[in-house]
Amino acid sequence: MQFRIGKISAKCSSCDSTQFKADPEDYSGPLARFYCAVCGTAMQYADLIAQIGQQAAPPSKEARVPRRKRAHSKGGTVRR
Repeated sequence: MQFRIGKISAKCSSCDSTQFKADPEDYSGPLARFYCAVCGTAMQYADLIAQIGQQAAPPSKEARVPRRKRAHSKGGTVRR
């Protein structure tokens, strides 16, 4: 099974596969576990959906603009 919204798919945190298997004995809901069909890594449903949201969200302004280096002040450390 895949977790996908549009063209964005959740990926396994270990191998980047997009195929998962449900645990038939696990309950459903945000804490339900799914296992990567390739490597068997367990991931929670909520984490898979959050991953899709992070990929779909546009980068923040801070992420797009490189940070300027802080100007060094003259004088140094004040000792008392």
